[in-house]
Amino acid sequence: MKHLILGFLLLATSAAFAGDVKSTLTTISINQEGQKLLADSRGNTLYVFDVDLNQATSKCNAACAEVWPPYLITAQEVAELKAPLATITRENGKAQLTYNGRPVYTYAFDRGVADDAGNGIGGVWHYIEVDED
Repeated sequence: MKHLILGFLLLATSAAFAGDVKSTLTTISINQEGQKLLADSRGNTLYVFDVDLNQATSKCNAACAEVWPPYLITAQEVAELKAPLATITRENGKAQLTYNGRPVYTYAFDRGVADDAGNGIGGVWHYIEVDED
């Protein structure tokens, strides 16, 4: 319940946080350890995949993308992005949100706001900690 209430409060104030990250597409969630994590607009934790590092496209496709859904955005949302948020184009032509050049994903088995069960899986999936100004 604590995460649900906190997530609601964070969603209500999502326009100003994390330094230069200002977007209606992202929020900050606070996990049980008190870490501030980059999250989607609903408070779901966002993750990066080490295999994507220094790659021009996402390396998480097909079955991987079922467990780790890419955070896809519309052309209108793309036009409104400011660094460190940007996009890459996936194999299917859709725009996937990136943070500091890395594609971001949610985790299908996270169950709510600030859940971070995907962190550390396979040693290659990591949540994104952010500093709040």
